[in-house]
Amino acid sequence: MGFLCNNQQRIALSHLAATVLESDCLLFGCMDKSQSKPSMHAMINRIFQNSFDRSDASIEMRILRQKETYLDLYGKNLSGEVKNFTDRLLKKERRLLTDKIERLLSAAAFVNRPVSLNNETMKILAASHEDAFYRTHPARYIRAVLEEYASLDSLTRKEIYFRQTIEQLERHARECAVIEIKYVDNPNRYRLIPAFIRPDIYRTHLYLAGFSCQEGACRNPVSCRIDGIETIQYIRPGSPSPSFRALEKAVKEQGIQYLSGQKSHIRIRLSREGISKYRRLTFQRPPFTSIEGAGKDIYVFDIPEYQAQVYFFKFGRDAVILEPETLKQDFINRYREALAAYGAPHAMPDR
Repeated sequence: MGFLCNNQQRIALSHLAATVLESDCLLFGCMDKSQSKPSMHAMINRIFQNSFDRSDASIEMRILRQKETYLDLYGKNLSGEVKNFTDRLLKKERRLLTDKIERLLSAAAFVNRPVSLNNETMKILAASHEDAFYRTHPARYIRAVLEEYASLDSLTRKEIYFRQTIEQLERHARECAVIEIKYVDNPNRYRLIPAFIRPDIYRTHLYLAGFSCQEGACRNPVSCRIDGIETIQYIRPGSPSPSFRALEKAVKEQGIQYLSGQKSHIRIRLSREGISKYRRLTFQRPPFTSIEGAGKDIYVFDIPEYQAQVYFFKFGRDAVILEPETLKQDFINRYREALAAYGAPHAMPDR
């Protein structure tokens, strides 16, 4: 049992799979050893390793697990009638899986990419029982796993790519451990007690939610994007926090992506077009607290400044920050820097 193969393989990929893998390789920061350019070799190995045991492409593994489920359900000493029934169910399951994988593999090959399989991938192939279906073609097995990966939504693909990070954080969360994380391209380190991982309401990114931890004291709710974490270090055992209900409430009210920001009282004057944009652009739109002014054009928000930056910066002159002054100056500086990047001879005047 197992594949006997060379570590140099050529993997045929459909247009969809090739496009998705290349895009995710760049977006997820899957780099070569020099950290200077994206590496499709590393990407293909990582996706295969992180998803083969969950993939429908692993037909024999799927059937074996389903058989074990039936044995746990009915007991190992099955009667003839029950055994015949479970055998028919397994046969149907195998047929459905086979049809699915044959459809995935029927897509015309867009590229035929040479790939160097690393030691971990080679170990998986050597121990695999999937040669019962793929015969002596490990490249077809790898392709089937990759084609299935490419058919998934972006959030599920992130869960696969960052599987080790997610599982490590979930383990620390179960232990209520104090950990220290470092973000990509940020020299600072932050200590927290992780609580749970979930996507934002738009299902664009995965976030870790928890409690900031300084000198052993748990403070404010915090969150960070999973794909922004570079390293995780265990510091010491923690203790169960009584504030998980409060954390859930904060996530519901603020959105998990904005937990780390302190709320500010923000007033923004919207032009007629700005009001139209606010009504029309619903993605990450913050709820207003009140509307002021004689022209009912001053919208008031009690949200983190970062949330206002993310949503209103694209409004340009149609959203003028009135307060706080720090946010107003931030917008002014960023607009001036953008203008300077275009080689404008003068800075944008204050509004």
